[in-house]
Amino acid sequence: MKRFTSRLKLVAQFIYTSIGFYPTLVSLLFFGIAVLMIYFETRGISKSLEDELPFFIITHGETANMILSSIATGIFSLIVFGFTMVMLVLNQASANFSPRVIPGLITSKSNQKVLGLFLGTLIYTLVVMVNVRSEHYDTDLPGLAVFMAMCFTILCLAFFVYFIHSISTAIQIGNILEDIYKLTLQKLRKELEQDEGKELPAIFESGDWQLLNSSKSGYLQKVDKSAVIELCRKHNVVLEFLQPLGHFVIKGLPFARVSGQLKDKEAFCDELHTQMSYYQEELADINYLYGFKQITESAVKALSPSINDPGTAIKAIDYLTDLFIVRMGLTDEKIFHDEENVLRLRLDEVNYQELLSLCLGPIRVYGREDPVILLRLLNLLKNLCLAAKSYPKRLKAITAEAQLIVADATNFVENRGDQEKINEMIEALQKNCALLQDLPKLN
Repeated sequence: MKRFTSRLKLVAQFIYTSIGFYPTLVSLLFFGIAVLMIYFETRGISKSLEDELPFFIITHGETANMILSSIATGIFSLIVFGFTMVMLVLNQASANFSPRVIPGLITSKSNQKVLGLFLGTLIYTLVVMVNVRSEHYDTDLPGLAVFMAMCFTILCLAFFVYFIHSISTAIQIGNILEDIYKLTLQKLRKELEQDEGKELPAIFESGDWQLLNSSKSGYLQKVDKSAVIELCRKHNVVLEFLQPLGHFVIKGLPFARVSGQLKDKEAFCDELHTQMSYYQEELADINYLYGFKQITESAVKALSPSINDPGTAIKAIDYLTDLFIVRMGLTDEKIFHDEENVLRLRLDEVNYQELLSLCLGPIRVYGREDPVILLRLLNLLKNLCLAAKSYPKRLKAITAEAQLIVADATNFVENRGDQEKINEMIEALQKNCALLQDLPKLN
């Protein structure tokens, strides 16, 4: 039962993040409205309103058929155009930015709802069309239902203008970066709320541990922490994952370990795997590391010779600055206790120094010949140093990254004027910040 529930959760998440989720829901809603309207027509609703609201009720059969046929044809064209626009947006995002940003564009709820409105109006129109002069009821013509089809069509035209505006703004890299930044910031704040802020216990450095092998290969993206903690409490063990979430695990190789000896290892592993989710989508609202990764890849893509857009890279560096500052408050050890405050779970985490290297390393390599990018990176580190007064343990990682940036600037920046600007930034960095080592100036 638990395995079925876990699979059901995974399927539900896949459906919710797909491009067809809201269009399907809205289409079903319109189908229900169409059936309900036909039912009311059999009760004579059009006949009762014909005398009071004659301009709302269509009484001519050929006129009704012509209107419904025109609506169906026009809405079908809007649907084709709408999905074509979505595919063009996704293709352009994949070519010009990072392919990892595509899931975020697909899950745009507003665009999905507009496409659902188009599909729903088409379905409603078709249902009403087949019931014009139908033999299943005595009413001559579903006049009110036809009028509502006209109203839905006018609504579609209004939202079509909004759809064009939404698509044209969604593809702008500034909006894409801002959306990723907001999702990542939101996820980081949730992690801060759940962070217990405790140091790593000595049990992980010693003790009797038993390795657990993975039953399948894939990207382990999500773990139901509350269920896993309860499982560990039930078996009275401590569980540690050996790789951070989002990494690729291989079938038959160790991916976790438990303290002590399990009485029924197979049953424990089977139940554990029901609480783990494998999929390929990299969503920032599931794992904040993906937000850092997507912003970094967008910056690197912007610095490539084919794009050559340093302005986008600078904007990405600014967003990373704020995210790095927020990440300072999160401990590098993700440990969790049960309700009785007994240690039960540890999730491997990418530490702060690794995160800095993963993000700043590629940007530094691709932009080391551009003094504007190097100055922006040094400014990022200066802001991190100022914020690190509350987190002095982060200074080691910041100092290491500063040394790498200065080394690349020494080797690749040859213009004397650019060297002076970088030296001024180095002086400001050392004057206002408590770096663990002095930085050499460019010759």
